[in-house]
This record gives sequence, C-alpha cells and structure tokens, in this order.
Amino acid sequence: ENSGIKYVRMDGSCPSDMRQQLIDKFNQDDSISVFLLSTKACGVGINLTAADTCIIHDLDFNPFNDLQAEDRCHRIGQKRPVTIYKLVARGTVDEDIYRMQERKSKMNAAIMDTNTAAENKKQRKQILQSAIEGYKSPTKKSVTGDDAIEID
Repeated sequence: ENSGIKYVRMDGSCPSDMRQQLIDKFNQDDSISVFLLSTKACGVGINLTAADTCIIHDLDFNPFNDLQAEDRCHRIGQKRPVTIYKLVARGTVDEDIYRMQERKSKMNAAIMDTNTAAENKKQRKQILQSAIEGYKSPTKKSVTGDDAIEID
C-alpha cells in the first residue's frame, strides 16, 4: 500500500458475492495495475482481459491447474500479448515441482500426439475403405458427354 501501486486482492476468504465486483473493477479501472489472487481459490471461471502479465509464485503439483490460471488472461477481448512468469527459487521444493510439471506436460503431449496419430490413421483407413467400396460397387449415374465413364 505504501508503494502507491493500486491493486485488488481476491483469495479464499473473499465472499463469493464480492468476487465479480473485484474482477469488474480490475478489468475496467486502468489505474489498477495489479490483481493479487490465489490460483486455488480463483483460478477457474474468471476473465481477466485487462491483465497482460501473469506471475505464478505458488506452483501446483498439477500443471493443468496453473495452465487454467494462466488462461484467465488469454480470453476473448484480450487486446495485448500476454506474458506468463513462474517464480521458481533454485534449491527449493518449487524447483522439484516445476520439473514434475514439465514431465507431466511432456507426457500429456506425447499421449495426445499418440491419440491424434492413431485417430488420423483410423480416419485414413476408413476413407480408403470407403473409396475401395465405391469402386467395387459404383452407383449408377446418368452422365452424358465427355465426362461419361462406364464401369462394369
């Protein structure tokens, strides 16, 4: 407060009926440059389009909870590029959590890539089978002129 920086704060102790008021105040008042919030209490269901910087200082064991918090800034209506910072002190448990988050994220990406590749292969196979079936039993169409081809 002594720094002269205007901010709003929301955490688990904030009554639910006040939360939207704080969000609106931050999004609409250009003089408020900082929104302090708990990712656990406030990481879901809010839009912070006025924010272009997200600083996460309390890493979660589940990297998707942090991604959810980051996504509060990446919303429809966001007009500026968003920068995300994760504060990790060397030699602390945060460093271990950060490494674990990276491993989990890479594992998820590999699984998703595998599923996507398998799904694409399945779709290609279905398309080819459909094309082959079409050649084996073509439907009779009445075509005249240069485009007419007869298949027995």
